[in-house]
Amino acid sequence: MPSFDPTLQARLDAFSAFLVKHPRLEEMDQDLMRRISGRRRYTLLAIFGAAGVGKSTVMHRVAEKLRAEELDPSVVPVVVIRAKPEDVGASARLDYYRQILKQLQGHVAVRDRVKNLPLFTNPERKSRDPAEWLEMRDAVQYALALLRVQVVFVDEAQHLMYVDTPHKPTAQLDWLKTFTEETNVLHVLVGNFDLYDCCHLNAQAARRMRDLPFHRYHLNNKTECEEFATALRTFLEEAPLEVDVDGLLEHWRWFGEWSLGCIGVLGDWLVETVDDLCKRGETTLTIEALERHALQPDQRARMEIEAHTGERKVELGKTKGEEDLKRLLGNLAPLPGTPPLDQSANGASDSSASPNQAVSTGSNTRIERAATRDLVGDQVKPAKTPKCPFPGIVAIEAKRFLESGIKLVECPDCLRTRSLEPHNGVLRFPSHEKRKTHTPNTDQRWAMGETAWDLVGR
Repeated sequence: MPSFDPTLQARLDAFSAFLVKHPRLEEMDQDLMRRISGRRRYTLLAIFGAAGVGKSTVMHRVAEKLRAEELDPSVVPVVVIRAKPEDVGASARLDYYRQILKQLQGHVAVRDRVKNLPLFTNPERKSRDPAEWLEMRDAVQYALALLRVQVVFVDEAQHLMYVDTPHKPTAQLDWLKTFTEETNVLHVLVGNFDLYDCCHLNAQAARRMRDLPFHRYHLNNKTECEEFATALRTFLEEAPLEVDVDGLLEHWRWFGEWSLGCIGVLGDWLVETVDDLCKRGETTLTIEALERHALQPDQRARMEIEAHTGERKVELGKTKGEEDLKRLLGNLAPLPGTPPLDQSANGASDSSASPNQAVSTGSNTRIERAATRDLVGDQVKPAKTPKCPFPGIVAIEAKRFLESGIKLVECPDCLRTRSLEPHNGVLRFPSHEKRKTHTPNTDQRWAMGETAWDLVGR
C-alpha cells in the first residue's frame, strides 16, 4: 500500500467528513431548530425515514449548533444518546438513565448524586427494588434540571420503544410521555419507520407528540431530481481525485437509483470508492470503480422494500385518518378562506349550508336546463379506462414471496390481480388499467393490509 502524501491525506480526511448542504437536510435542520427554540406544549418529537436518508446527520448537526450557541459554561443544552437493540422494556429504561447520567456527571453536584447509586455504578447490576429505580429516575430529573438541558436526542429510538412480555406496547410510550412531561425537556426520537408505529398507539401520545418525516429524493419528481443532481455535483467537486464532473453527472439517475435517493447512502458510497482508489495509488474516479463499491442488488432491494413500505404506511395512515374523521364527524368544515364544498352532492340539504340563509320553497320556482347541445348517435365516444396510479414496486421480500408458493398479487388501489415473478430480488406490478368490476377477489393472493403485504383468501 503506497504511503499517502500529507496533503492528499488531509484532503481525503476532509472529504470523509464533508456534509453536503442539500434542500432536504436544510429544511429538516431549520424546522428542527424552530421546534426546539419555539414555544410548544408537546414534549415528544419523532423523526423517521429510510436508512441513509440523513436522520443521524441532522441530529448531530443540530446538537453542535445548540452547543455552539450556548455561552453559559454551566449549561448543557443538549444530550445525545443511542438506544440499544439488545435492551428491551425495563432494560431500555435503565440504559436510558445510565447514558444521560454518564454524560452529565461532569458537574460535581451530579457526580456526588450518582456515586452511591448501585444501578449506576454497577452496569451489570439488575434490580427489581423500586427504591433503586426511583433513585435513578430522580437523579436523571435532578441532572436535567440542574444543567438546564433543553433537548434530549435519542438515536435508533425504535429500540427504546420496544417492550418485553407480558407488558403492552403502550407501556414504554406511557413511561416516556410521563417522564418528559415531568421534566419538560423535549425528547427528539430519531429512527426508522418502526418508530411511526410505536408513536401512534393512543390518543394521549397523539396529543403530546409531533411527527417530522425525513423524506428521501424521489426520481419521478423533476424538482427533487434537480436537487439530487446538485448534491451529487457538490460531492464530486469535493473529491480529492481527478473527476469528470459533467461526464459523471450525465449518469445522475444511475447514482440516484443505486443510492435509493438517500444522500447518506450516496456519501458513504463515494467516500468508500475514493478511499480505495487513493490507497491503490489511482488518481481518477471512474464508473467502474464506483460500481465495485456500490451496494449489492439484494442489499438495495431490501432497503428499497423497507423504505417503500414505510412511506406507504405513512401515506395510508394519513389517508385512513382523514377517512375516519369524515366517518366520525360527517362533512368536515372547509379551511378558512376556501369556498365551501357542495354538500348537496352528498345528499345534504342546502339548508344546512348556513343557519342564516333562507331557503325558497315556493311552487313557482322554475328549474331550467343549461343551454347545451345534446350529443346523438356516434358522437358519443366511450371513455377510456384510466391507468391505475399504483407504483410498480411491490414491497414483499423475494424469499418470503417464493417460499409461499403464491404468485398472485392484488393491486392495493384498484384490486386488479396479476401473477408476478421477482427480478433481481424485486417484485414489480406492471402498468395496468383500473379494474372495472366490483366482484370481490376470492383466490389466495398477496394483498396490502393496513401496513404490510400478507396472504389472504382461501
